[in-house]
Amino acid sequence: MLAAAGCIAREAQSAESRPPVRVAVVGTGGRGSDLIRKLTTIDRAQIVAVCDDYPPHLEQGRKYAGPEARSFENYSHMLSEMTPQAVVVATPLVQHYGMCREALDAGCAVFCEKTMCHTVEEAKTLTALIEKTGAVFQVGLQRRANAVYSQAAAMVDAGMLGQITAIKCQWHRNNPWRRPVPVGKDHPDWPDLERRLNWRLYWEYSQGLMTELASHQLDVANRLLKSLPRRVIGVGGIDYWRDGREVFDIVFCIYEYELPQPVFREKEAKSGRSDAPSEATAFSAEPYKVRVTYSSLQNNAFEGASELVMGTKGTLFLTQQKGLFYREYGADDPGWSRDGRIDRDASIITSGKTLKMSNDPWVHRGKPFEIDNQSDDTRDELVAFLQNVQDQNPETICNARTGYENALTVLLGNQAMREGRSIEFPTESS
Repeated sequence: MLAAAGCIAREAQSAESRPPVRVAVVGTGGRGSDLIRKLTTIDRAQIVAVCDDYPPHLEQGRKYAGPEARSFENYSHMLSEMTPQAVVVATPLVQHYGMCREALDAGCAVFCEKTMCHTVEEAKTLTALIEKTGAVFQVGLQRRANAVYSQAAAMVDAGMLGQITAIKCQWHRNNPWRRPVPVGKDHPDWPDLERRLNWRLYWEYSQGLMTELASHQLDVANRLLKSLPRRVIGVGGIDYWRDGREVFDIVFCIYEYELPQPVFREKEAKSGRSDAPSEATAFSAEPYKVRVTYSSLQNNAFEGASELVMGTKGTLFLTQQKGLFYREYGADDPGWSRDGRIDRDASIITSGKTLKMSNDPWVHRGKPFEIDNQSDDTRDELVAFLQNVQDQNPETICNARTGYENALTVLLGNQAMREGRSIEFPTESS
């Protein structure tokens, strides 16, 4: 606690000794307004302008930003008149590439809400530009600023989970994702307003559940596995909310990763310990595969949003508020010899016959080790970005390369579902 308090004190002192970052926010709808509210609580941020081409949203953003912030309906005019140091882009996905590029060309640092871009080619082009210029750029995948996920990554790196076997990600909600339109269907402005306010429901502007929700959780998988998938298969459809939307209201994907054997497996094999693999069962040095599943529903919220990371030595159950680590009773600790577990989980094989093996989904869980998160990861990601802007440090917590890899992961998942086939991920040389 003393070390943490010292870091906070040094950060506060550093922030006070430098002028705040002049920030402009473009896109002041639901997410943009949330970011504005967070920014107003951060001393190192000074909101100088807000921008939106939909007047009710612009008025909302202006109210949250305060009287010192100017409001604009035209993004280019805002950049030229206000010359902000940093721009926060919280517009519909289809606008991310153009607005980020214009801000970078104006010499601004950029915080871009996830997903980075609407297409793979846009994300690839934008990444090349950012890496060439060394601009400060951060993608809004806030789990990168969350203590639960940082601790999870450290536990995986330390070998506490053993060899990762599979990861299950899900985001289940019971919500149509449709926003009300302030005029009736008989009004001449209704078609335009409906598509503007419900842009997430149309392929022209959005990439649906994969970019709006799966982007967060598949970033967790890429981070923990330190790799991109090799291929993806999936199915999706419009099976409940048949209301004129184009994007899927239910998605299921399986991503296949190919990873080198973990270092701790090599150490176990060479250690000569009694519980290390025997010569006959010693691990192969060949890469092994990990499957990551992702599902998102919009008509059932059971179990909500979470990630389940399963390894040979333990399991992590992760949410933004809490993480739980359960020890796995594996081959070196089968469990049937321990007091109190003989009847619960016996696996006694006689003449090739298994007498009993529990399939109770709860019975294997002991008392978990808990990881708590008491902070606001959206605010924390903005604090981290602003510090990078002040330091002129392009190594943000979620840089352009990470944003590109995240966009590639979710967009190829959409392609697999829309085309009904397995999609191979590009190699580094392609």
